[in-house]
Amino acid sequence: MSKSESTPIYKKVIDDLKVLIDKGEYKKGDLLPSENELSKTYHTTRVTIRQALAGLINMGYITRRHGKGSIVSEPKNGLGILSLSGVTAGVGDKKLSTVILQKPVKQNWPVDFFHDLNPEQLKAGCIFFIRLRYIEERPVLYEETYITNLGLARFSTKNLKQRSLFRILKEDYNLVVKEGEQKIWAVQADKNIATLLEVKKNHPVVHMKRSMHTNVKDLNIYSVLYCNTEDNFLQDYF
Repeated sequence: MSKSESTPIYKKVIDDLKVLIDKGEYKKGDLLPSENELSKTYHTTRVTIRQALAGLINMGYITRRHGKGSIVSEPKNGLGILSLSGVTAGVGDKKLSTVILQKPVKQNWPVDFFHDLNPEQLKAGCIFFIRLRYIEERPVLYEETYITNLGLARFSTKNLKQRSLFRILKEDYNLVVKEGEQKIWAVQADKNIATLLEVKKNHPVVHMKRSMHTNVKDLNIYSVLYCNTEDNFLQDYF
């Protein structure tokens, strides 16, 4: 178990079994160890093991059959866009690549912006850019981002393809996200989104609007996202 001792045991079990399944040590159709065996291995209760197995079911890694146990299914990949740490933290650098569709530009806020803004934000304007995120060379996430233009000198020179937005804000500007709100809908892809995500028009996609507050007053991050979850499920721990 590689996680720190502060990590709940059920999460350690989830992570360990995910690694074994991803490595192919447990293949599709294989049975996982029984609840009793896992309880002994992790020195915990069956209730905790059941919590871990329920998590693996929700992630698509296993199915449960009465009388047989936990059977490995064909897993999808977890896409951690629900995390306020950002997409890179949720997915991992190895699988994720980025195409910049609109380089960062300073501009006024859109007239029909989706979130209420105070006078200080309206006066400062915003920095706007668009990214298309790929996982293993397949487009999965279209993202429009607006950041209040306060104290972000030379932001347009930052490499948003090679570094995550949140890492840039933290390392270069000492900014961190403190809290946020996200609203999620299931929608049908219009022609533009379908083309970008390489799906058919009206294909179901996840639509999200996010607002995130940083440690600097009025310097907020807003984003509009469309995500194709055909090969990826939305995932986050809480």
